[in-house]
Amino acid sequence: MLAYQRLGPEQAPAWLALHGGPGSGAQPGLWQAFDLRRQQVIAPDQRGSGRSRPGGSLRGQALTALIQDLERLRESLGLRSWSVMGGSWGATLALSYAARHPQAVDALVLRGSFKGTRREVVRLFRRFWPATPTRTETTTTSANGPRGTLDPRQIRPAQAGAVLQRLSQLFRDGTLSRAGQQAARDWQAMEQAAALHGARRAWRQAGEPDQRRQLKSAWQALRPGRLRRQRERPDWAPPLKARSLWQKYRIQSHHLAHRCGLAPGQWQQALRSVTDSGMAVSWVHGRFDAVCPPDNSLDSHRVLAAQAGASSRLWLTQAGHLGSEPRNRLALQEATRP
Repeated sequence: MLAYQRLGPEQAPAWLALHGGPGSGAQPGLWQAFDLRRQQVIAPDQRGSGRSRPGGSLRGQALTALIQDLERLRESLGLRSWSVMGGSWGATLALSYAARHPQAVDALVLRGSFKGTRREVVRLFRRFWPATPTRTETTTTSANGPRGTLDPRQIRPAQAGAVLQRLSQLFRDGTLSRAGQQAARDWQAMEQAAALHGARRAWRQAGEPDQRRQLKSAWQALRPGRLRRQRERPDWAPPLKARSLWQKYRIQSHHLAHRCGLAPGQWQQALRSVTDSGMAVSWVHGRFDAVCPPDNSLDSHRVLAAQAGASSRLWLTQAGHLGSEPRNRLALQEATRP
């Protein structure tokens, strides 16, 4: 069962909003950029994610199947077409969907683009995975650490596939093991550390005093202690329980281990398909994004902008990775303005 939320007036222009993760589920922060008085937003929980059932299932967890889910959802809602907005992994899915079904997409907004490459994964794990090695409950010796442990901080590009497979294996069994719980907590800590790092750099390197104060406040709001006290804020979901966290990273590790379903050159091919269709594309990316390299959006924008007749806009913002950061949110509001 694919769960989704439909917000705003049904007669208004429709936007499909795709969450990141993968495995996360749609949260209120995803539609902060929209004017729900004049726009409608359809926000699905992707297969196995959020309220979709069965939760955490790896059945059909492939890029082509997720694209098919979105097209079936559009048809079931009776929509001729919609615009699509996605962030991080959601941008990967959004671009892939638009390339496969250009007739169904009026405009495309991609925030914090993620290509699913080994380089991106290695960059993230080496910088932000917690210092304590993760127990893998294996009996083999690995270059990544001593017997029975896994330390993604030591990951090298040539080892990325094997390390991701080992992490994926921790979440693959139907039972929630102690090692799987620890790996999920470590993964969550890594994501939080990367988000905090980007937001802090945006604040520290801001020029104007008013902007510095605003961005410092946004960084402070992201800190875990503040998150617990501000649980009611619409841009944050409550902390996930152990099993929900395990389900999330079960799906995420599976996709990363399979390069998010993207074959070599497929990103560039998708860009060509979008260009050929004449679709308007907007890119929003934080200058200090520690999860997805800004060059992902910069280079893609340059490719589109160099094509005759292509429509491509770029916002390189004073922000990190999260769409809820003030400068990313403002750029998304402008990119999705009716």
